[in-house]
Amino acid sequence: MSRILAYCGFQHAPELVLPALGVTAAPVHVASSGELGLLWSEVEWPFDPERMQKSAVEFHGVVHHVFRQRAVIPFRLLSVFDDQQAFTAFAAQNHERFLEDLERTMALLIFPPENLAPPLAALLDPNLRQTVANRVNESILGNQGARREARIRNLVRLRAWAEKKAREANKDIPSKLSLGLDADKEGHDDDDDEAMNGNGETDAMVS
Repeated sequence: MSRILAYCGFQHAPELVLPALGVTAAPVHVASSGELGLLWSEVEWPFDPERMQKSAVEFHGVVHHVFRQRAVIPFRLLSVFDDQQAFTAFAAQNHERFLEDLERTMALLIFPPENLAPPLAALLDPNLRQTVANRVNESILGNQGARREARIRNLVRLRAWAEKKAREANKDIPSKLSLGLDADKEGHDDDDDEAMNGNGETDAMVS
């Protein structure tokens, strides 16, 4: 089954040299809409998972080929459309936005920073890259920490639920069991002791 794979958008010009082949050696075509050009290929779908990395390299090669000559708006590797009609509708719907993005990109390349409007000049600020990197790292670390804390809480709840069931079944278990966490070595407050020994209120087990 074939699909339409979109590579990138750019300001079309007669002198532009387009790549002949793209992902999986499929011919590369250009759809023109006024000043806007969109590169696409008809590819077999779904992609072979075993050559996905190679497909990504081929996709990047097409975008880079155009980028060396013009400013581009790259699309995701999986910007795939059912047919030519769906792809054309996508291009028409985003035509004005793509042109505006390209004009902003060209302004960054052509005009000196001191002549740019403040919103555009800010994009060239060397500190912006560090600021964005810090925010991304903080978000990743924060998300990882939240997931770790959630797993620990779920472990405590599962342990309390299992111990409570064991006591209700009159199983022979010690009056107090350690979870094996570092905090066990230092002791717990009364609430933690009750929760981990099946005597406190716990959330329902989620299977």
